[in-house]
Amino acid sequence: MGQRVRLTSLARVRGVASHPAVTVAVTVLALAVFVHSVDLGAALRDLTHLDWRWALLGLGLSGLSVVASVMEWGALVRGAGKALGWRYLGGWYMKGLFINQVFPAGVGSDAIRALQVGKLAGRSPVLASLIGSRMAGTLAMALWGLTSAVVLDTVFRLPVLVGFACFSALMLVGWVLALEAERMLGRLLHRTVSRPGPMARLQRIRPLLSSLASYRGARRALTCSIVAGSLGWGLNLLAMQAFSRSLGYDISWEVFAVVLPLALLATFVPISANGIGIREGLLVLLLVQFHVPLGVATAMSIFVDLQMIPFAALGALVEAAEVALGHTYRRLRQVGSLAPGVSMAHSTLHLVVAPEVVVQLRRR
Repeated sequence: MGQRVRLTSLARVRGVASHPAVTVAVTVLALAVFVHSVDLGAALRDLTHLDWRWALLGLGLSGLSVVASVMEWGALVRGAGKALGWRYLGGWYMKGLFINQVFPAGVGSDAIRALQVGKLAGRSPVLASLIGSRMAGTLAMALWGLTSAVVLDTVFRLPVLVGFACFSALMLVGWVLALEAERMLGRLLHRTVSRPGPMARLQRIRPLLSSLASYRGARRALTCSIVAGSLGWGLNLLAMQAFSRSLGYDISWEVFAVVLPLALLATFVPISANGIGIREGLLVLLLVQFHVPLGVATAMSIFVDLQMIPFAALGALVEAAEVALGHTYRRLRQVGSLAPGVSMAHSTLHLVVAPEVVVQLRRR
């Protein structure tokens, strides 16, 4: 009886914590605490005196990390036997970045890609590719953190080394479990086949587990995804270092390899929208522990949030191009021809919009 009461109480607490009004309130409160606690004035002064050569280098490295992230995900989609073009996959990745900027939820990008790309590639293979790319990126994050802990000379060295070693081992175990989950589920269901009940419901996730298991036979795609994830995270660390130099203070990539994964844990806090406010405050706190001036640490926390905006804007432009092309196709069906200027724009849009999308628009 007592156990049931405790479970009911926990369920109520989780329900209240996940309520949208509570999420908004906590997010606003976290932002207010962040603004009050940091040196926002110094950060803004630093941002207005950027060395634009280093800032542009940082932006370019961020762009290359986005390309690597597209490859990290796309390699798994194509490794499942779905021959989708890189322009199509890159377009949906960019549009996912735009969704994440408009709706601050960490899974917004994954949800839109699962829904839309799944129409062509199948829901289970796309979900498996999204899970796999997340795991590849997280493994890369753990390995870069472990490498940093080995070379970083700080009082935090031992706990950081042990922490990232455990993190890396956990991710490797996670990969093994993901690739073997279908076999384990098959054995489990075989033992309980004569006893229908909750275990039988696990059949619903079998297609997803089968898609994950298919990567055992697609080692090239799996290797490409993990390598791309490692390259992308490394480029992101270098982008952060370049931007710190644009502020006139050199923060090494090793420091970012340690503090960024810890700050990103805030995105999993369920009572704040994507960890907004909490993530920035935690990043500033961690950077200050490495003797980074408060103003520079604050500016870096702002850069983490803003560095993806140019690429999210590209996603919005791709979406606008697809909408415009869809409009011209509807016009063609209505009157059978286009005005000369519109006809030229129609041809130009074909250079931007992926062939897979063009085929979908023609069928509507």
